[in-house]
Amino acid sequence: MKIVLKVFLGFVVLIVAVAIAVFGMRIYNTQKYDLSGEMPNYHDLSDYPDSFTGGTIEYFESGGAAGFHLLPDTPVATEPIAVFGGSEGSSNFDMALQLAEEGYEVYSLFFFGAPNQNEELSQVPLEFFGDFLKHAELEGEEVTVIGASKGAELGLVLTNYYDEISNLVLYAPSSYVFQGLSFGRESHSSWTWDDEDLPYISLQQSDFWAFARTIFDSIVLNPVKYRETYVSAVETNDNSEAKRIDTSNFGGTALLIAGGDDAMWQSETAAKEIGEALGERAEMDIYPEAGHLFGAPPAVGGLAVGGTIDSNEAAKDESDRRLLQFLEEHVTD
Repeated sequence: MKIVLKVFLGFVVLIVAVAIAVFGMRIYNTQKYDLSGEMPNYHDLSDYPDSFTGGTIEYFESGGAAGFHLLPDTPVATEPIAVFGGSEGSSNFDMALQLAEEGYEVYSLFFFGAPNQNEELSQVPLEFFGDFLKHAELEGEEVTVIGASKGAELGLVLTNYYDEISNLVLYAPSSYVFQGLSFGRESHSSWTWDDEDLPYISLQQSDFWAFARTIFDSIVLNPVKYRETYVSAVETNDNSEAKRIDTSNFGGTALLIAGGDDAMWQSETAAKEIGEALGERAEMDIYPEAGHLFGAPPAVGGLAVGGTIDSNEAAKDESDRRLLQFLEEHVTD
């Protein structure tokens, strides 16, 4: 009986010690990081201006397409630009505004979360881009596409269905189609065509220890690094090559931008793979010390994105310069 009691007391002491340690780590991480995780409401139209210096902004909804049309009074190019945000659900409006102020006609597009779109980033019908082209009267015309993170994955995927895409700028890209980001239901592809899921890498096939570390970080409020989950999902998937995004249908030019310290996913590896596939038609800028989000801290809303404040700021400034240089060479009249 005494032995049983000692074992029980030892177990209780261990549980208490673990609880104290977890509680201490949570307090430490709460003080060290901004863990508010509060996201803006990107679909609150009252938050957006209806004009900018030298141009107008108009919100539109048409079929499965929704977003903003930023039109300078005197555009510097006949070829418009369509921009996408990432898994946060934005239309990358800040970049659109930045480019519009430089004189480019820009469409800032939502691909989920807007009216007539899926609420979550899962099974997004790629036909929404066709609805956009029809609304903007751009069917058969050349369009430059700029995407960031999941928006970069989307931009590359779209080249397999829409010949209108003449130039690509991909920030923190993916070379594979990954599982959609939905919660509380079975997993699906991020994208569909003709109501069918595109072949995708399932994150549920990732390494167990990568998953365990993610759970542990969540418990102790340490910013979660998803990179290992994405890397191991590719490595352990039954047929990863079948889920790689085909680049052979894209005949234009591309600018590929990524941070070498990306903690979200393996974007610098993807940029190199896409660049090798496109050959001389691709320009590639890898910022070794930068993370997933340029101009951001290394952790945002409970997620580790990598880099440092200084390296991410430096990458933002340099990549902005490179973007304008690329557009001047390939898009400007």
